[in-house]
Amino acid sequence: MVSCAALLLGSRGPAATSFAKVLASSRAPRGSIYHYFPGGKHELIEAAVRWTSEEVFRHQRACAARSPRGIIGHFVAYFRRALVASACRTGCPVAAVVIGSRAESPALARSVRTTFRAWVGLLTRQLAASGLPARQARRLALAAVAGVEGALILARVESSTEALDAIGDRLAPQRVDRTLPR
Repeated sequence: MVSCAALLLGSRGPAATSFAKVLASSRAPRGSIYHYFPGGKHELIEAAVRWTSEEVFRHQRACAARSPRGIIGHFVAYFRRALVASACRTGCPVAAVVIGSRAESPALARSVRTTFRAWVGLLTRQLAASGLPARQARRLALAAVAGVEGALILARVESSTEALDAIGDRLAPQRVDRTLPR
């Protein structure tokens, strides 16, 4: 149910992600959703945000790249794969919560903020381990998360992966600039 909710969030937004649609998509028994999500739709959406975050973490932690370009490329690849699989109809479920519901629930807003901060933190650590100075690693990580989220919006509008591919191709430096202060 949670992964189905995440897919629905990414393609239709929170307003169109109803219990009925999640049940139809997941083929779960009706009572299951009320059992596992007694707090209602916000609880389900929060679970979908956490699930998405864990999936991105699992993917990014498996990154074997040791260069900034490879690390950013690996991050972009997760979203590109999902985008291609949906024929450019699905964006990021986490961003959809902010865009579609204005994060009306303080718990949802906290969950989204925590997710984006965690992604930036993980990328920052990976980029710093590749040799980038700490400040540069953080700025690149922020740009990568922001760039991917913006590119996913453009990809859906244009039905093309071009913007997402540009992030992977252009955002990360070819080599580490060691002249910048740490």
